[in-house]
Amino acid sequence: MIDPRLSGPPESLNHVVQVLNLWRSADQSSALHYIDQLSPIEFEKSALLFELRCRCHGFVGPRLLVDGLWFVRSYGGISRVWEQILQTLSIPGMCFPDAPVSIIDRHSCLAISDRFPQMIGSSVDPLNWCLLPAVSDENSVLCSQNGADVFVSSWISSSGHKKPVCSELALVHDCIPDRMPDLDPSLRSLRRRWLVGASDHLAVSASTAADLSQVLGHQSSFCSWCHPCTIDGFDKSFPSVEIQSQLFAQLDLPAPYVLLPATAGIGTYKNPELLLSALSDCRLGQVHLVLCGRSSLRHVDSFCRFHPSLEGRVHGRVFNDFELRLAYQGALAVVVPSRFEGFGLPVIEALAANSVVITTDVPGLREAASGAVPTVGSGDPQALADWLSLLLDPSSLAWLRRHLERRRRRRMSQLHPDLLGLSLLSKARRLASSLSR
Repeated sequence: MIDPRLSGPPESLNHVVQVLNLWRSADQSSALHYIDQLSPIEFEKSALLFELRCRCHGFVGPRLLVDGLWFVRSYGGISRVWEQILQTLSIPGMCFPDAPVSIIDRHSCLAISDRFPQMIGSSVDPLNWCLLPAVSDENSVLCSQNGADVFVSSWISSSGHKKPVCSELALVHDCIPDRMPDLDPSLRSLRRRWLVGASDHLAVSASTAADLSQVLGHQSSFCSWCHPCTIDGFDKSFPSVEIQSQLFAQLDLPAPYVLLPATAGIGTYKNPELLLSALSDCRLGQVHLVLCGRSSLRHVDSFCRFHPSLEGRVHGRVFNDFELRLAYQGALAVVVPSRFEGFGLPVIEALAANSVVITTDVPGLREAASGAVPTVGSGDPQALADWLSLLLDPSSLAWLRRHLERRRRRRMSQLHPDLLGLSLLSKARRLASSLSR
């Protein structure tokens, strides 16, 4: 799903998807042939279709410089989104010398970033925001050396700490820090500079765009959005059920279990206490909890102290993507209990893996699921326990899976892996054009 201001009417979006599919599965010439059959008026309806026409014909485009500040973290939603975007930008012929994309390399953990020209920048922890003003000043030098027309960042770095040296495009994943009244003043100032100082914005959801509108005030009308689709690998089928079972057995997971992705501590916006309280229900005494993520191991003890009845039933694991796909598929349910989210990538990944997903009824997660999953209140553990109890009943699970499968397929059909990357290129061209006028 995508902001109609970018995609245009449904028929234009259909053309965009057809061109992208041809370009990926066939070659650029097939995409160009399709584009050249369209009426010129079609390109006035859709910014994305216009961008594809420019790229297919090799028109001169803006020089983009992407700050790889978050690429040092190979796990997490931001990294997954960037992998998806860079896969789109690395389609043969999508970027070329007259419309280049370069990356500021800070010891990137994303292998795909090696496909692009790189400029060497300082290696810093993106969460050590005290260092980021210096990073932004360094960026101003790199932008000048690169001749960048547009600087792109998704994490509070800019093309100059005080003021930009070129147009800035902010890729905004969420405004969660801006909701926090006790946010560190220096971090709040950096976020303010990044968001308000940017020339334009691209959000990963309509919910994030709405939150951003409150931060930007009168500038809110310029914020567009496009859903990520980080399902590559999660939607692949195994050669056989036997092989899948053998691979799953190697994970040595307890059964039955609920999977909690992107684990965070009690009292955070991730709201794990909702699931912990639900699992303390006497009907769920046999159900284990598998925590997922690099921080999961350190939360096991605190979760058991929060609900002693869970002692011996909470397990922390760190999965690679292949293992995570198996863990999604083997779970009784994947539960995302957050109080708020910018979007909720685990929802999409788990749906792609054909898992049963339950989320809280909050805007970002509601948007990610798009009616494909059951939802509960963020403070209603009883409702969550009722759903999990229902899933333990084989007869209930059979009809529920049939019902949810129809909704899952509809949701998956609404997503495309290349729309976000194309949206970024389109926004950058608009910025560069407005600067040249």
